[in-house]
Amino acid sequence: MSEYTAIIKNTLIEDTKIEFDLFLKSGSNRHSNYVLFSRVNELFSPERREELMSRNAQKLYISTNDIDKYLKYQEKNLKHIIEDNTMSSLEKSGVLYQVAKNVTAELLDDPRSGQHVERVSTWVSNTIHHILENENTLSNLFKVINHDYRIYTHSVNTSVIGLLFGRFLSLKPEELNCLGTGLILHDIGKVTVPPIVIKKRGKLTVNEFAEMKKHPKAGLKILGHRSSVDIRSLKIVIQHHENNDGTGYPYGIGGSDIHLLGHISRIIDVYDAMTTNRHYAFAEKPFTVLVEMKNKMSNCFDSELLREFICFLGPKELRKKPGAKDILYSVPSVTKQMPSERIVLCDQKTER
Repeated sequence: MSEYTAIIKNTLIEDTKIEFDLFLKSGSNRHSNYVLFSRVNELFSPERREELMSRNAQKLYISTNDIDKYLKYQEKNLKHIIEDNTMSSLEKSGVLYQVAKNVTAELLDDPRSGQHVERVSTWVSNTIHHILENENTLSNLFKVINHDYRIYTHSVNTSVIGLLFGRFLSLKPEELNCLGTGLILHDIGKVTVPPIVIKKRGKLTVNEFAEMKKHPKAGLKILGHRSSVDIRSLKIVIQHHENNDGTGYPYGIGGSDIHLLGHISRIIDVYDAMTTNRHYAFAEKPFTVLVEMKNKMSNCFDSELLREFICFLGPKELRKKPGAKDILYSVPSVTKQMPSERIVLCDQKTER
């Protein structure tokens, strides 16, 4: 592994303290030298930026050991980064995705930390701002999505796709916030599932699958006492494996008993899982997955929402553009209690 890692120089914000050393690269790739440009805790002044421009430096470098510090710096300055007109939409999308992966990985390491949940909420707010302000966000965010399955990458992927789909459905910003937050948190209960079950390559036994099916309730137990998490987000945590025909879990509810965001999360969860390389299955092509979802798994999904999702992923020129008055769906407030438990059966193919 290289001792130095290239970073996007535009992610450095003027008049902020840089909490890591910065280097410039000289020489060829085979005989490179890394020259110190800025020491740790130095203020990145306008003069220093001008100096970079005068040197025509295309890239800056940090010590590979400082990657975590750099990600924290990006997270701290995320609002400034996504509002920076000198950065491309693709660069901003890359920063958002990297920050989200770091935040979510740390959340799963310490799922009961209120601080990590607040970090998730802040990331979602910044991502919504980016999505609403940039026309090219859809294609650029899909470009930066990681298709190798980890719980944290899957959580980030579903949140990104869900936010883009929510915008397509003309959900209000508050509703998007609940959707994006709930999707990042939806699999938090898997931290209670034995790793040998999570990482198993073959089909799960009956007992192993019973363990896996506990994760929605476990997630709700971890998060349910936090007043900062909207109940609509918690609906996603508990309902993302409920099927439209009532054959899902943990409660076996269906149709209108499933919250709108629960229906949306079911579609997004399955789509991302099947288009991603998992321990037990290779990724399938998006078109193949959509055909299978429509023809073989239609019982799982709200049919109208699935049609909208297929249109959302279709050719750009065929997508309808959301307008301020084009409110297709409205997310109701939730006061209904969780239903009593039922015994359910569930297909294993996409339930992990």
